[in-house]
Amino acid sequence: DFARHWQAEFPGEPAPRMELGSVRAMERELERCRRHLRRLQRALAEERFKVGYLEAALARAPPP
Repeated sequence: DFARHWQAEFPGEPAPRMELGSVRAMERELERCRRHLRRLQRALAEERFKVGYLEAALARAPPP
């Protein structure tokens, strides 16, 4: 069921392997996914900050 939904959302991409055999296994997967999402959100925020900083610095820089 998960693989079918994944393929509908991300055609051509293989579904990631997840342990979904029990409620406890699904809870562990959910926590793992949440931790991963938090790390990715932090990395995205850091990259956005760097982009904004560099764009502002370049806008202030005199032309070469």
